[in-house]
This record gives sequence, C-alpha cells and structure tokens, in this order.
Amino acid sequence: MSETVIGDGLLADAVARRPPSLLVVAHDAWDTGDWAAAHDRGEPWLPVWTELDRVVIGPVVRPGEPGCAWCVQTWRAAAPRRDQWTAELRKDERIAQRPSPWLSSFAAETVRELLHTGAASDCCWYLGLRDLSLARHPFLPDPLCRVCGALPEDTAALAAITPRSRPKPRPGATRVRDLSESELTGLYVDAETGVVAPPNGMRDARFPLAEAVLAEYGYRGEAGWGRGRDYSSCRVTAVAEALERLGGQWPWGKRTTVRGSYAELADDALDPRSLGLFPPERHPDPDGVYQPFTEDAVVSWVWGYSFGRARPVLVPESHAYYRTTWQPGAEADKPFTFEISNGCALGGCLEEAILHGILEVVERDAFLMTWYARMPVPEVDLARAPDPRIGLVVERLERTGYRVRVFDTTLSEAIPAFWVLAQDTGGDAARPRVVCTSGSALDPAAAVLSALGELAPIVEQELRRYPAEAERARRMAADPELVRVMTDHALCSATPEAFDRFSFLLSGPDRTIGWDRLGRGPWPHHADLRDDLTEAVGRMLAGGMDVVVVDQTSPLHRAAGLHCVKVIAPGALPMTFGHRNRRITGLPRLREVPYRLGHAPHPLTDADINPHPHPFP
Repeated sequence: MSETVIGDGLLADAVARRPPSLLVVAHDAWDTGDWAAAHDRGEPWLPVWTELDRVVIGPVVRPGEPGCAWCVQTWRAAAPRRDQWTAELRKDERIAQRPSPWLSSFAAETVRELLHTGAASDCCWYLGLRDLSLARHPFLPDPLCRVCGALPEDTAALAAITPRSRPKPRPGATRVRDLSESELTGLYVDAETGVVAPPNGMRDARFPLAEAVLAEYGYRGEAGWGRGRDYSSCRVTAVAEALERLGGQWPWGKRTTVRGSYAELADDALDPRSLGLFPPERHPDPDGVYQPFTEDAVVSWVWGYSFGRARPVLVPESHAYYRTTWQPGAEADKPFTFEISNGCALGGCLEEAILHGILEVVERDAFLMTWYARMPVPEVDLARAPDPRIGLVVERLERTGYRVRVFDTTLSEAIPAFWVLAQDTGGDAARPRVVCTSGSALDPAAAVLSALGELAPIVEQELRRYPAEAERARRMAADPELVRVMTDHALCSATPEAFDRFSFLLSGPDRTIGWDRLGRGPWPHHADLRDDLTEAVGRMLAGGMDVVVVDQTSPLHRAAGLHCVKVIAPGALPMTFGHRNRRITGLPRLREVPYRLGHAPHPLTDADINPHPHPFP
C-alpha cells in the first residue's frame, strides 16, 4: 500500500510504477474490501480488480457526487442477461480472493496505461484477459445507492404543478419531440451496466415488434414493448416504455416521509374509497397480499397534485407506485387494492406525460365501462378510414383469418376511445374466437391506428399459445375464480364458450357510424400542448372525475430530459387483472354513465353489471 495505490499484486505493482493523479485501489482478485477505506479519504479514487478472465476498471468515484463503484455493482448484479455463475462464484471467498491465473504482467501494464487516458471517468471498462479486448460500459448513478444516493424529501411544494406553454412541433402532435434511439441507447442500454438490456427485435412477428427488459432491480421480468412501422422506432418505444415501468414501481426520485391514517390526513388526502375497492367479501384476503381499507389504517402517503382542488394532495404510496412491496430493503405496507401501471406515462415534458397518462386512464375506463355495462356502442366504418395505414393494418391482420372490428367507446367526456376486436371467421376450435384491446388519442384515426398496432401482436401471441391452453381456457370460462393473472383474461375470452358474452357488441342492428361523428365530435385544434392538456383536464372535471398527478420522475429520467407521471382519476374504472381483483365497489359512475348515454333504461343495479372477467389482454 502507498499514498497513491491501495492493494498488492501485479496490478497494484504496475500502477505504482507510474501512478495516475488519483488514488487507485487495485487487486488481482475480486476483493473489494478496501473500497470503504478509500472512500473515507474523501478524495477521488479508482477501483481496479480482476474477475477470472477480465479486469474491471472504474469508474472514478468522487465522494459526495452521484455515481460510484457501488452503483456499477448494483446495475451489474441486476443485469437480466448476466452469467448466473458469476454471481455464485463471487460469493465464494476462496475464489473471490484468489488472483486470476490469466492475469499477466503485460495485461497489468496495459491497465496502467489505460488509467492515464482518463477513460474511466464516467464508465467502467472490461479488459479481456483472453485477447486484451476492451469493452466500455457506461452507467447512470443509482438514485437509491446506499453510498452516493441522496433523494430529496417528498413535499407538497415539490408536487405543485403549473402547466407551462409547450408549442407543438407540428399540427396535431401530442409529443414535444421525437426520442433519439442513439441518445436513449447511450444513456440507458447496456448488457452489463445498463438500466435497460439491449432490446430484442421480434423478427418472427407479422408486424415490427421489440422488447426491452429492465434491470432486475428487486424483481424479474418487467419489460417495455415497442410496436411501430420499423424496428428502430420499435426499439425506441420499447426502451421508453421500460423507463416508464421503472418510474411506476416505487419512488426513485423522492423519499417518502408522510405516514398516518386517512382519519388523520383526510383534509389533505385522496379518499381511497374513490379509487374503487374490493367488495367486503374479498376480505380476509386469501393470498395475504392486501389489507381492507379502514379510516384508521396507518400507511405511507406520497404527494400528488389535484387539478380539481388546484393544490397538492396525499395519495397512498401503494397506489401511486404499484410495486412498493418489491423495493429492495424497504418495509412496504400491504396495499388496499390491486394496482398496476394504469395511468403511468412518459413524456418529453411534464405536460406531455400528464396528457398521455390521462389518455391511458380514459382508454381503460371506457373499455371497462363498455364491458361491465354491456353497452351497445357504435361500430366504426373501417372502409372509410381517413388514414390509409388503417386499411393496410386491417388487411394484413385479416390475412390471419380474422375479421377486424372497431367500436367507438368514447364516453361523455368526449375524449376519443376505441375498442378493437379480431373475430375468427373460420370456426376452428383450435384458434382463439375473439381477441381484443383498446386505444385512445385526441384524433380518432390516431387512436384506432394505435389500437390496431397493439392488437396485431396480441393476435399472433394468442394464436401461438391458445391450442395448448384451450382446455384451461374452457375451465376459466366456466369458473371465473380461475382467472388469476393478466394473460388469463384474453385466454378465457377466446373460447367458443365465452363468445356469446360479446353479443352486446357483435349482434343486433347495424350501428355503424362515419368518421366525422367519432369521439363525440372533433377535438379542438391547438398549437400548444398545454392547451390540449387544459382541455382534457377540463373535460375530466366536467365528467365528475378529478385528475390527480403523482410525479414519478427520477434522476434516471432527467438524464434524457424525460418526465414520468402516474395519472389517477378518482371515480374512473381501474384496470385490474385476476377476476377476484376487480374494483367496482364505491364507483357510482359505472351505474350512472351508461344510463346518461342512453345505453341503459335506468341506472345499473348489481344484477345489471357484467359478472364475467373482462377480456382486456
């Protein structure tokens, strides 16, 4: 050990012979035991160590600044495609403390020279000991890092929102800018140290499709999906959706500080009953996951902004973030209800993110309202679609033996929403009979095109899996309690036994309407995205729903100038998965809106509500 080098062995000796201008911690094995001592010096330092067939160099650690060697280790441990054996070997002290037999004096000198280039200032490098190859691995600081993380406290002041002017780049746009694949890749994508693994293009799909898996930070399997006209745009969308998923899991940008009961906080809190609860008979919860809501139940709360009250309000943390129970090292409350990413959205500015969050809430609310109330909504005349791409997508989908049908589910708020459905025309029992999804946008043609883009890969997916699952699907159609997870809903609804459940949509008199009448009238033309947001919020408030926004933006999102939010609309029907998890208790809109729209002769009673699991995929 010296003043400039901590460690011993070939690497430490080589560096000591020509040390760089900062402290280096160098070991010929996987030993990281000196890192804390180096960090305690309070000066910049650089770790260098060996893992069997490679030397890991960097990053430069600057005490007091975000981004450190522990961040890198966290992302590396969370890499979805990491070599599983590496983590196991690292736990074995006999191996971790043994110098790599592949490390040579020449390789050690190569490392020393690399240190003088400053190449590891904001990344780490792998020097392959088989061939002396170099691989650069960038990383972002982990906001939750136990060493360099320093999140601000969540406060009402931070939650306040004043929409700003956001001129549109072109007429009709709902995004302030296009995302760059190279920028997103450079910031977030890396197989070893990235927030997102390199996206996979699904080349066997009928339409371009890509998947981007998030780092397994406390959980497995979360991914973003991208659909589009080409694989580049699919990859961009997949990475963006993965970042949206990341923001929705648990707080990455603020530290939760408020804890109490609704009875104590009611003046400043959102009433959880307005979000839809489980029916009383759902408790006690057979899975032990949820707790019943009572006004005296003590839970954690985060600050959001209520447009209806024009001030910040408190929201149960487990509703604002849908995976708090999976956050590593955190003691999370049992949630009152099942909650997902519904209303979560990513945008190039806060206004954009909120608008798209509203559109998702509207889309799901309209779909569920149509299903639960069995509303005979009008069908769209696809032959007269103003966008030629709609006809092309429909034609290609119908090559698979399905008839594509689209229904206008726009509710009284007049924010366009559509249900798209693929209906099998061949009668083959080995094929799903019905597959459906939905979409919403300010322009009806854009909403339908987006929904068809969602439908196409779902049809392919269901065609592949249905034959082997047909018997289980029939059992679910007979017993809704067997519908437990998201994918069960589409499967259950695809059976011939469930086909008559769609008769309210597919049978009866012709209800086809023209494009000029879709969405309950054209959306006003605005040159500023703020005006679209103001219009959408105003329509939600007029419909009896508040718009509450929880800003989920973290330093990870800000690295690319992105914003992430969850939009909550008390009173709207929330999308849930697992039939026992559906939430309609305490939501009077379900009973009133179908009657107000003329789809029911009277406000709905319990007996009028569709008892079957919804078919949303």
